[in-house]
Amino acid sequence: MLQHVLLAEPPKPPKPRPLDPLVPTVFHERWWLDAMAGERLQEVTVSSGGRTIGRLPFVMRRRPGGRTLCEMPTLTHFLGPAIDAGSGNAANRALKQAQITRELLQQLPRSGGFHQRLHRGIEEVMAFQENGFSASVDFTFELHPTDEDLLWKGMRDKTRNMIRRARTLYTAEQIDDPEIFAALYAGNLRARGTDSYYPPEEIIRLVSAAQVRDQGRVLAARAEDGSLVAAIFYVWDSRSAYYLLSTRLPDSDNSAVSLLLWEAICHGNAEGRIFDFDGVSSQGNRVFFTGFGGVIRPRYVVTRQTMLYRLAEMATHRCKALLRR
Repeated sequence: MLQHVLLAEPPKPPKPRPLDPLVPTVFHERWWLDAMAGERLQEVTVSSGGRTIGRLPFVMRRRPGGRTLCEMPTLTHFLGPAIDAGSGNAANRALKQAQITRELLQQLPRSGGFHQRLHRGIEEVMAFQENGFSASVDFTFELHPTDEDLLWKGMRDKTRNMIRRARTLYTAEQIDDPEIFAALYAGNLRARGTDSYYPPEEIIRLVSAAQVRDQGRVLAARAEDGSLVAAIFYVWDSRSAYYLLSTRLPDSDNSAVSLLLWEAICHGNAEGRIFDFDGVSSQGNRVFFTGFGGVIRPRYVVTRQTMLYRLAEMATHRCKALLRR
């Protein structure tokens, strides 16, 4: 069912919620992990005085040839250790965080590989490196809460013009039926000759779980003829909103998505949340995201592979490359 909402009026700010260090992002929340991992979810923990002070969720995935990979659940864009280092001074908290991280890593089950993209609260990865992990850096764009007029003025002229143009062509509305979004997402990929990386049932399950908890929203752009041109799905926690999925008709430009992103940004901004564009994967989306202003922030990625796992992965990639010739 499609429900039209007046997006121009910002929602009333919610009562502030204290940040739980053991649940630093929406991706660490139990409902998210249950929706995306279910019975496959595993977690190592560290306790002190009968109280949990560290946790690291993960799933084990079996790769071709029987190789095992310890990684994040589907559609989980950030994860990593969640640590309560107490209330001491900064130096003592840093040492305690490193010790808890080491204890978590030492409990991980044996696997051929490990891969996680760490949340914004992880500011250094020396404890990972000390335990044989490699670290690299991804980047994302963040928009921090401020006056909405300043956000608008901080964008590139081209982006503002795209949004103005989209307002004359499309109506932005909220979609309450997850199946409509999943079908639109898969259909647009098929039209491009590409299969969806995410099964529709997983998208439906996640969108449903987020909507029930008022922690996720699907926005769509509808043309005058009633057709859906584009849609986005974003989620949030007490501190940040994350741009997770988007789709648009193959013959459409980015103006409809720009309009929907602006509405999502305004929604999060009205509630005092950072808007996280959730990664920069190509030069194209870097240019697109830059148009909204904001700042570039690093996100650490940690990996570890056995030699056998690395050799098997290299052989698999070579075989795929030969098949594509």
